[in-house]
Amino acid sequence: MNVMEKVLRRKVDPALTTDNLSALGSRALNRDVRAAQARVLTGGCWNRVISVRFEAEPTELVFKINPEVQNPAIQREFAVLSYFSRNTEMPVPRPRLVDPSGEVIPGTVLVMDKIPGGVLHQLYGYLGRSQRESISDQLGRYVGDLHRKRSTGFGGVELREEDRRRSWAEFWLPRFDNVMEEISRENVLEVSFLEDVLATREIFPELLDIGFESTLTHYDIWSGNIMVDPNGAAASISGFIDIPGHWADYARELSFMEMFGMADQRFYDVYREYQSIDEGFTVRKNVYNLKMHIKHISMYPDQSYYRQGARACLAYLRRHTG
Repeated sequence: MNVMEKVLRRKVDPALTTDNLSALGSRALNRDVRAAQARVLTGGCWNRVISVRFEAEPTELVFKINPEVQNPAIQREFAVLSYFSRNTEMPVPRPRLVDPSGEVIPGTVLVMDKIPGGVLHQLYGYLGRSQRESISDQLGRYVGDLHRKRSTGFGGVELREEDRRRSWAEFWLPRFDNVMEEISRENVLEVSFLEDVLATREIFPELLDIGFESTLTHYDIWSGNIMVDPNGAAASISGFIDIPGHWADYARELSFMEMFGMADQRFYDVYREYQSIDEGFTVRKNVYNLKMHIKHISMYPDQSYYRQGARACLAYLRRHTG
């Protein structure tokens, strides 16, 4: 049992009573409701996540609870979900309430509608070919439509334009540098490879100079953050969850999706009906995936996939930018 799970069991779980869940559910739905059943969906990493059913009430709610009062991540998630709910066609959990006070349940509580279906990561092996193709088509439409939304400046969707970074490199490169500092301390990659990466990094500001225009992105689309209703021949995407929500380079979104198998040729065929892809896309894609592979080497040092991927990205950049 990890440390956070111990904290959740000691601090949060005893407060998950019928009365407390009913009180927050009533505030979230703006009517008196009585909690009938609650079950844990996830927990132990950072937050306790439970689904709650109510007596004579069709709406099932999800409570996401962090044991810290005024937790900034949970409060930001409420702001991001609110923004996506108001401004996009992408299906997301409807945010109902955020209570950072800790007065009812210790910590910060986000209450949102439960999305039907299951996580694509768990369901994918049970889906037929036509269902998988349907999901790919829907991804192309949802992401393509999302990327139609443009602004200026780079950063979280909760920020005003004047509070965002003016340069994409200014926003993204510190994240790359943090990963490099982390991997350098862990002694899991050859020094010569790290030196080659850092030498190539010198041209990243130029490669990432995409101007002032930014694209609205989910920023973390993989099979673990896509909910799917598998009923019927054409399975439907019922929602996108765990949304970082940034104004960013659209290529960062697509590179991440490609790396984790969410952007295949079928996806791109649909996506291009909504958006064009610029000439520098492939180079920037390799910059972003170099960082992502290195990050995952730190997380999974024994898996060869990420090592091979990092080397392939670096080799591509050295060939095409030398």
